Amino acid sequence: MKKLVRDSGGAEERKVQKISTADNEILMETMRENGRSLDNPQVGMFWYNPQRNRLVGVYSAYASELSFNAKGRKTMQVLHHKVWPDVREDAIANGSNDKIWREEDYTQVPRGRIFQIEVPGSDAEYFEILVGSWINEYPQAADLIIKRFNLELSDFQFIHSEHWDVGRGTSELFI
Repeated sequence: MKKLVRDSGGAEERKVQKISTADNEILMETMRENGRSLDNPQVGMFWYNPQRNRLVGVYSAYASELSFNAKGRKTMQVLHHKVWPDVREDAIANGSNDKIWREEDYTQVPRGRIFQIEVPGSDAEYFEILVGSWINEYPQAADLIIKRFNLELSDFQFIHSEHWDVGRGTSELFI
């Protein structure tokens, strides 16, 4: 790695090195491979904005890139309560005045999490979409979740858990 050179005025001079044709082709092939994997199933978490019928604050990772934990589950290692302040702040900074951004409490906005569940003795991919009872009020969110996490061709099930009910789940604060 080359150091930046400062001129007498304190400005940094950056010298950009040109990539070789062979290295460029390696990078292009890597990006082509990435493009082919865009439809792979994902795990992660989200909030649902009923005002716009959109998922927001989505954190996701390709399930194939993660390992099952000791309990036979895969999901992102991020928690709703840790990221809500940044998600909310970014939306407000970008000029959104949707009702959900008035909520400082992350549990007051519909949210959920996607897990991949290990099926012993099988290569089958099975996913659980954990949501609160809010999904009954906003059933249109189900299709958004399935599509955003690329679960259309996977086996999955929506599962209600009180943890993801609006106003519940503050036990996450102690994790």
